[in-house]
Amino acid sequence: MNGLSFARIFSDGVILQRNKQIHVWGFAEPKGTVTVTLEQGSQQCVADADGRFDAYLPAMDKGGPYVLKASQDDGGCISCSDVWIGDVIMVCGQSNMEFPMERVRETYPDEWKKTDNKLRTFKVIENAVFGRTIKDVVTGEWKSLSPESIDPFSAVGYFTAKHLRLAEDVAVGIVDITMGGAPIEAFMSTQMLEGFDEALGEAEKFSDDAYKAEILESNEKNAAKWLEDLDRGDAGIKLHYEYGRQILKEGRSIVFPDFFSDTELDGFIGSLWIAKEFTVPSEYVGKAASLWFGTIVDFDSCYVNGEFIGNTEYTYPPRRYPIPEGLIHEGENTVVLRIGVEKGYGRITPGKIYGIVFGSGRRISDGFNERLEGVDHIEYLGGEWKYLVGNRCEASKDQVFVSWKPTALHYGMLEPLAGFAMKAFAFYQGESNCQRNFEYKALTEKFISGLRTLWDDDIPYICVQLPEFNARMEEISYDGGKAWRGLMEAQEKCCGIQGFYLVRSYGTGELNDLHPQRKEPIGKMIADVIVSSLNG
Repeated sequence: MNGLSFARIFSDGVILQRNKQIHVWGFAEPKGTVTVTLEQGSQQCVADADGRFDAYLPAMDKGGPYVLKASQDDGGCISCSDVWIGDVIMVCGQSNMEFPMERVRETYPDEWKKTDNKLRTFKVIENAVFGRTIKDVVTGEWKSLSPESIDPFSAVGYFTAKHLRLAEDVAVGIVDITMGGAPIEAFMSTQMLEGFDEALGEAEKFSDDAYKAEILESNEKNAAKWLEDLDRGDAGIKLHYEYGRQILKEGRSIVFPDFFSDTELDGFIGSLWIAKEFTVPSEYVGKAASLWFGTIVDFDSCYVNGEFIGNTEYTYPPRRYPIPEGLIHEGENTVVLRIGVEKGYGRITPGKIYGIVFGSGRRISDGFNERLEGVDHIEYLGGEWKYLVGNRCEASKDQVFVSWKPTALHYGMLEPLAGFAMKAFAFYQGESNCQRNFEYKALTEKFISGLRTLWDDDIPYICVQLPEFNARMEEISYDGGKAWRGLMEAQEKCCGIQGFYLVRSYGTGELNDLHPQRKEPIGKMIADVIVSSLNG
């Protein structure tokens, strides 16, 4: 006899949409009778031949906590507790929607002081599936807000929920279906993509599990080989450049931060070691600090006075490396970074803070330059550095991101939740569709129509328009900014779609960062749409 279970979304702490019919489903013995109960609502249903049961309970007003129960004829019973009726917002899109709160800790430090049991999130973990519908998401649990849980919350999702909670006393649940770098086609089904033959062809190729496995294996081997070759020939690793002595003695002078293309390192591919000496006022000697170092293309490892303090394996996270107490001493100190450049577009991003930071404070950006308020002291590191080349090599091979392929995330992450009632669907995406912006409106129309058919509900669709951005920051893409602006215009053209709401985010971006940290204004604008336009 098969066990009785709810779908994962109906776990302890679930928030259900108020004032809409409550669709609850799960899994039981095929053809078995299941009774589902929530407060005064109850329905008896029969599981289908595959063992799935679907119950439809009456709409309820906000409230809780409740217990959701399901029982079988044989006496088996399950329940999930701490259930609240409130507003559910599904947040979907690529990296700027996925962007977690831990990346904005310095911009919004006060958010780590809060606990709110009625602000919760359910994160759907990345899962690429092609050509078939799976019965449930592979993992996920509801988490309420606390200083210990806030780090992985989608920042836009969190601030949306925060401002909804400020506007009215209702529990808010954020269902997070996001994947960095994913184009809109990855969230769409084969039916939604009818007429987009190139996308359907890609989806068909990856529906072959053997082909998909071959691609994933090739990705892993190519990446490992490139790094192995880079490290094997890196003179810095062999000669321990991390101590900085040889770099400072023999290295060439260069001014950072800057684009490598504006220096003698134009087109450089490989590993580069840079070093700089610094001193700090006597009152800060021996104290704990952190190294702020903006963003770097493509990856780095950092050392202070010969001790490794941190590394980042890809471009986008701002470097924030804790420096242990006692490591900074009186007199000259040395900071060394090993930087890896994979494609010849190296960069230490201008406009960021480069320095040793003592104490904590608040990061503020004017849209290009960032600054810190409230810290005890900053020993700035911009200006002249010394460098030596560790190794030169050929460009790394392009990775094939399987999760970005058409339909991958629809079947693996989105469709398994079809029918889970929501207040609105918020979509922050478009960066990966810039080069084909001319078809974005048509894709959006098909996506919205398909979502509403799948949910059998005229779900309001809130689109976050791309903010301002200097396209040079991504030298491989965006056609000098034309493609980026073209996508913004395509999003504007979607305003004629029924139930489509555009959040114009211009003024919240950061010209030197594809992932601006100013996420609260966007969350508030989404919340404002919901309160002013959807609650009437």
